[in-house]
Amino acid sequence: MAVALVMVSCSGKDDPVVPEKPKITNGMELSEALQYCDVQNGVPTLNLPAGVSLVCTTEMELVTPLAIVGDASSPATIKVSGEGKFIGGVRIENAVIDASELAAPLVTIAKEDAAEWEFSSASFINVTMTGLKQALVYSGGKNYNVSLVVENSRIQVAADVTVFDFTKGSFPILFEIKNSTFWAPEATGKAFFSSQSGQKANEMEGGTETFDFENSTFYNLTKSKNFFTHRQANQTWLAYIVKDCIFVNCGKSGQAIKGMNGGQSGKNPTWDISGNVFNFEDADTSEAESTGDDDEPIKDSKAVVVKFADAANGDFTQADAKAGDPIWIK
Repeated sequence: MAVALVMVSCSGKDDPVVPEKPKITNGMELSEALQYCDVQNGVPTLNLPAGVSLVCTTEMELVTPLAIVGDASSPATIKVSGEGKFIGGVRIENAVIDASELAAPLVTIAKEDAAEWEFSSASFINVTMTGLKQALVYSGGKNYNVSLVVENSRIQVAADVTVFDFTKGSFPILFEIKNSTFWAPEATGKAFFSSQSGQKANEMEGGTETFDFENSTFYNLTKSKNFFTHRQANQTWLAYIVKDCIFVNCGKSGQAIKGMNGGQSGKNPTWDISGNVFNFEDADTSEAESTGDDDEPIKDSKAVVVKFADAANGDFTQADAKAGDPIWIK
């Protein structure tokens, strides 16, 4: 059963009697804990105690954006299973998430079309996630321009899924991955990001899509296929910023960047590509990478073959390049 989460003010100015909040305890259902949110900077925020362990089995429809914030030194652990997911905008920060029993996308931007263009967002900050077998973010409706942010996070993709799925509509006005790792123990084949059959950014006046990937590691994703699929690729409303990242077995050999543009290259998009490592099947493929735009070429690629400590088990420690997720650089 879905829970419609309605945020109410708990300020003493609105209610002279402020009841003491029960302690959020280990084993509590996340939807139950959400009633103890505070409004911080205008956003309902659930601050979790250090090291708490919660479960999430219930679908939650959010009527306002929500922030779930664990302790930075001792992150919360959340086991998500069954239909447990968020409908609406959400920011999750300082959490360890077990998604191995999740049976639906973790975040669904919307289930239905918006009558007019609306803004939404999904952010993952300092999140470690294992066992992801569904989309991390999915749009089930049209007419949402979305901010997607992943920072300082490590996400294991444990099945052949499109991780960011906009095939039913809407588009990311900004898609940012920084200081993070996305990896699969067994190579996936579906696009890492897809808006195929969805919406084009120019359906919204002034609409653009900016993909900003920096200092991040990508391993075994969409191997031998186009890294992204777009509703319409190679357009002027697309911008790609990719700096100091490591791509190993991602997309087609020598075509990781071209694959982000849906398998096309050319002058229409904006390109800012520099300082990256491109490997495929234990070979350096940097020379084959291209934007197809002589005015905005790929710059300063690192011609090395990276040797990770134990990639199959999620240890990407390496001393071969000052690139990729900084947490792994010796």
